[in-house]
Amino acid sequence: MTGSILSFKDRGHWGDSKYRGNTSGYVVKTLLDLFKPSLFVDPSEGSGTSRDVAKEAGINYVGLDLRTGFNILKDRLLDRLPKTADFVFYHPAYYNIIKYSGEVWGSKPHPDDLSRCSSPEDFIEKLQVALYNIYEAIAHNGRYSVLIGDVRQDGQYWSIQADIIQMAPGKLDGVMIKEQHNTASAAKKYNGNFVPILHEYLLNFKKDKLVVGILDCAVQATKKATVLNKATWKAIVETALRALGEKASLSEIYGYVSETAQTKTLENKYWREKIRQVLQLYHSPVERGVWQLQAA
Repeated sequence: MTGSILSFKDRGHWGDSKYRGNTSGYVVKTLLDLFKPSLFVDPSEGSGTSRDVAKEAGINYVGLDLRTGFNILKDRLLDRLPKTADFVFYHPAYYNIIKYSGEVWGSKPHPDDLSRCSSPEDFIEKLQVALYNIYEAIAHNGRYSVLIGDVRQDGQYWSIQADIIQMAPGKLDGVMIKEQHNTASAAKKYNGNFVPILHEYLLNFKKDKLVVGILDCAVQATKKATVLNKATWKAIVETALRALGEKASLSEIYGYVSETAQTKTLENKYWREKIRQVLQLYHSPVERGVWQLQAA
């Protein structure tokens, strides 16, 4: 590690080197050395790299994954932990660059696999739900890091990290650039001015008492692109319903969402309307004024 630049020639001896898309264990080791958590969580551990690094370092660890039964879009992360986490490392799929369920693991595609999203908009909405799930599971002054890469498909370049920075809950506490080695694109020869992608972003966020709550994030997102606005409110309502036992009255949902909001945000007269709109679009009423979670 040299300041905010990370470059490791190999992935190290941790995890399964044959598992597609796995990251270098040196990345995880660097983060653990930097943040020194007492409880480290990886909700998408893939080949087990985080597990091996944590075990070697003697750090308490909880590792989960869709392929082993944990669905970050439907299962509340906090319920799977002995206490709130000090640090969470999240390495999601880079949209559909590598398709995991049905190819890397399992016999068929899983509908909640982020690598099986039907469109970039679908991916952003589901990624937002995952980030709020993670944020809720972190202690005050805790941190989470997201490792993400850029995508180029059909002549279009998409920097996913730009969307994450805009929509992720918590305080952006720093960005690291990780150099990629031994990539397939680096070995190819291209005509014209095509530039292979040889980097990833490590986005580090902090949860502290000065950080705005989930409602504040939604209000801020209304000034962003439409898809981010839609994704943020959808994620907030799902977070609230999941925390309230997957079924709650409208007043209970309002109460949960407003708990951490700043007074200025509560003065925005449309936030309740946004919540009702999301409930009507994506969730099911089980009786008058009571809503049931229908997760992504």
